[in-house]
Amino acid sequence: MRPYYTKKPIGTTAALASALRVSEPVLKHAANNLDRHYTPYLIPKGDGKQRAIVIPSLHLKTIQKRINREIFSHIEYPHYLYGGIDGKDYVRNAGAHKDRHTIIALDVKDFYPSITFERVLGVYQHFLKFSPEVAELLAKLTTFNKRVPQGACTSSHLANLVLHDVEYHVVQYCENAGLTYTRLLDDITVSSPKPLPVQRVSKIIEMISKMLKGKGLRLKKPKTRVSSKSNPESLMEVTGLWLNRGAPRVNSATRRAIRVEVYQCKQAAATSRTSLDYHKKHASASGKVAMLNYLMHAEAGRLRKALADILPLYDVSEMTKTRKIVEMLSRASVADRGKYSFSLSYFKTMQRLNIVARSDAALAHSLRRKLLVCKPTKPSSATLYDEPI
Repeated sequence: MRPYYTKKPIGTTAALASALRVSEPVLKHAANNLDRHYTPYLIPKGDGKQRAIVIPSLHLKTIQKRINREIFSHIEYPHYLYGGIDGKDYVRNAGAHKDRHTIIALDVKDFYPSITFERVLGVYQHFLKFSPEVAELLAKLTTFNKRVPQGACTSSHLANLVLHDVEYHVVQYCENAGLTYTRLLDDITVSSPKPLPVQRVSKIIEMISKMLKGKGLRLKKPKTRVSSKSNPESLMEVTGLWLNRGAPRVNSATRRAIRVEVYQCKQAAATSRTSLDYHKKHASASGKVAMLNYLMHAEAGRLRKALADILPLYDVSEMTKTRKIVEMLSRASVADRGKYSFSLSYFKTMQRLNIVARSDAALAHSLRRKLLVCKPTKPSSATLYDEPI
């Protein structure tokens, strides 16, 4: 019922450096100079507002990915956690509550920014049983401004583990009562196969609120929703998916909005398919149609075809830019071709050539042949995880 770590605890920073294949001085320098390694961004939210995130530098991201592989991938997570775990996602989380009579959906307020450095330190020191010096170094490498950053690849694991010593009590209570409890990062859901009295619902919410409060977290009250099959007008939703008819589906309002977005793409395509704005519009619509396809909505096939007929193109300047990138990569030394940064550039450029081919197949073929001569000398995974830093 609790998460547990399957490897031996790491006792020294030298052992940590060896496991990550990053020298101690490099690890400590990164940990003590985080301002140089994060770039702030604003991304749109579903409600029209913006969410502030920070994107780590390639150097720090590489270290964090190694932390994921060498530490977090060796944690066995319990069945009720669904965030950032292989084989689990928001659809499977919602599916755990299908065919239920009553659903209680809760949202943790400002979840990531509310997970403090001290809580993260506790995860490394008390859950993973790492030494204080190792725990402190890892806590520095996976927090920013003393908080868990939205945008770092380690953050979902820390979000899963921050409740490691208290959550299982609530889960045990729910399961003993015939209820289903799941958490997808900051979304907590409890469901029942039968009607629940108001007093019982209040007790469950209070129990979860108390659990969170003990970790410096709190519920976002406006997002607390209780829905029931007893009320046919009630939209039974879990992590944004509709469950009124059993298996997780996208609700009709969202499907309508996706159809409108595809239609707007078709209109924009009539004017220009080369602008950056059009590339973004098409990518956004494609992602949403892919979601419909994943959930097996019948209209997904028609919408995918509509988007396939109006794929984004490159203008002359982007074609020229692609030529220059290929020329630059083709001059890379054998040593550079063994680096992770080269692999990233190489495969991104291959993707660019797919777009070039839509309007100039001959040019794309010529540039692709030139790129094939200067392939990366190692697989991306080898350069990402195994190359000493």
